[in-house]
Amino acid sequence: MTAVTLSQLQLILPSSCSSINNLDNSLWSRYSPADLFDDHKCPYRIIERYKELVIIHSGGVFPKLVFAPVLKACSRVSALAPGKQIHAHTIKWGLASDVFVQTSLLSMYSSCGQMESLFNLFDRMPNRNVVSWTVLMDACLRWEQPSMALVIFREMQETGVKPDQFAIVSLLSACARLGTLNLGMWVHAFIERVRLEQTIFIGTALVDMYCKCGSVDNALAVFNSMPTKTLLSWNAMLHGLSVNGRGREAVELFSELEKESGIHPNEVTFVAILCGCSHSGLVKEGRFYFGLMQNKYGIEPTVKHYGCMVDLLGRAGLLEEAFEMVNKMPVPPNTVIWGALLSACRVQNNMGMAERVSQKIIGIDEDGLKGDTSHYVIMSNMYARAGLMDKMAEARLRIGKKPKGRSWIEIGFQVHEFSVGDSSHPMWARTKEMLDEVMEKVGENRGEENPQTHHSEKVAVAFGLLNTCASTPIRIVKNLRMCADCHRLMKSISKVYKREIVVRDSTRFHRFMEGGCSCKDYW
Repeated sequence: MTAVTLSQLQLILPSSCSSINNLDNSLWSRYSPADLFDDHKCPYRIIERYKELVIIHSGGVFPKLVFAPVLKACSRVSALAPGKQIHAHTIKWGLASDVFVQTSLLSMYSSCGQMESLFNLFDRMPNRNVVSWTVLMDACLRWEQPSMALVIFREMQETGVKPDQFAIVSLLSACARLGTLNLGMWVHAFIERVRLEQTIFIGTALVDMYCKCGSVDNALAVFNSMPTKTLLSWNAMLHGLSVNGRGREAVELFSELEKESGIHPNEVTFVAILCGCSHSGLVKEGRFYFGLMQNKYGIEPTVKHYGCMVDLLGRAGLLEEAFEMVNKMPVPPNTVIWGALLSACRVQNNMGMAERVSQKIIGIDEDGLKGDTSHYVIMSNMYARAGLMDKMAEARLRIGKKPKGRSWIEIGFQVHEFSVGDSSHPMWARTKEMLDEVMEKVGENRGEENPQTHHSEKVAVAFGLLNTCASTPIRIVKNLRMCADCHRLMKSISKVYKREIVVRDSTRFHRFMEGGCSCKDYW
């Protein structure tokens, strides 16, 4: 159906009309809101069209279906001011109790990051459906509040609203973010208990959850049981194998994707497989896939693909080759690329190359990483190791304030959070005693003056030792890259206490067992 333009609509509207209800009802029966606001690729035009219609019919009452496409346009471009105006119109026109209009408003506030307005609106809604609750959960995930998403799901259950597949996907995403394996397994059992259809969306979300909780075998079981898989499903499984250090299996799965699925890999697929090659030291295979994506599939490498290759070559000690690759990139290398190479220099203890790379990073902009000074931390540690104390002091002067370190650990079905300098946890005193005991037992007790003593993952592992059985793994999620001091301590704890410790930091999984780590001390 041909869309009605504003000029055409103005010709249809009586000039003396004070209410849109006085219009010929055939207008709205002939043209749906989707037809009137058909500019899918131009949300600003949709918003302006709505404003013009409101001005023309200032005393009118719009049919409620008009609001959904306009609020969707506001959401797409985070247009808060028009969204608030539309919210006022819905109240004026008596739609404050309409669940569909109110849910569209929830989505708009979520897109604009207005969490307080979002919760205030939700609390005032007299009617809520599963979509409303899911929008609220998704907002928490979008704005980094996965723990709150779990709370909202529990509240939804208490009200008697039954979750649909989209609510379950949101719940699984929250479990994945927090690394809550026990809760994720409960959700899986819930899906089977209520006989909720395991759609492609749910299957893929389960794969993603299990992978991000470090339970790759469960992820593979779900993946292999899926009757239909999309590229998103394959990518989730490939990425899960890769970050868990199972690169050989990722290579085998990629071959299966090519030969049996009939699905063509995309650039995300190649990031996943190159990541797997990097984490598992598969240099030959990594070079092969880097060429394959270009020569067979016509996919031009992005910064992410080059980053994987630099990491791969750096792990293998091929620093000059990695440096040469970065310099020959068709796109300007960013600080992430150079940072990966600098980390390789640290592992290989190559001071000369490290200083060259550091200068490249500083040269990207005069502020040096636009506020991210992590490369100065690496250089400071390398200078200290080499005994170059003057250079170490100079580098440390440039180190800015880092994001606050946070760690999460799941005990039973409850998530406990620890952060540096925060002693608010009800078991803080006992946990601190346990940490001091652990440090002494493994021979690394350096006292309160060492700021690394109470890093969040150390506190979390002490809490885990207090509250878990000796036969169970301790699983921790960290929001930042784990420092060398914490990494060394985790290895010692795994040996002395004979415990498996799994830490998911911002770059990969670390599985500590019997004094060793799956990353082979490269992360």
